[in-house]
Amino acid sequence: MIVELVLRELPNLELEGYEKIEVPVGILFANPIEKRVDIIVKKHPDGRVSVFTDKADVVKKILEKAEVVDIHAK
Repeated sequence: MIVELVLRELPNLELEGYEKIEVPVGILFANPIEKRVDIIVKKHPDGRVSVFTDKADVVKKILEKAEVVDIHAK
């Protein structure tokens, strides 16, 4: 299941083992071994940030670094 975590602001995300790909409206984190994107970080115009992932370890790291204001399951 894909989870969307809505954060109040963009935390400093340096996720070990992932390749960071920055785009104008966010950041993609790709697994270089499997050659697939595992995490999407989308910046909203109002300053909030959405993080989309299905990785429980990533969710735990985000909870340590940022304030989650909403959550959605996709």
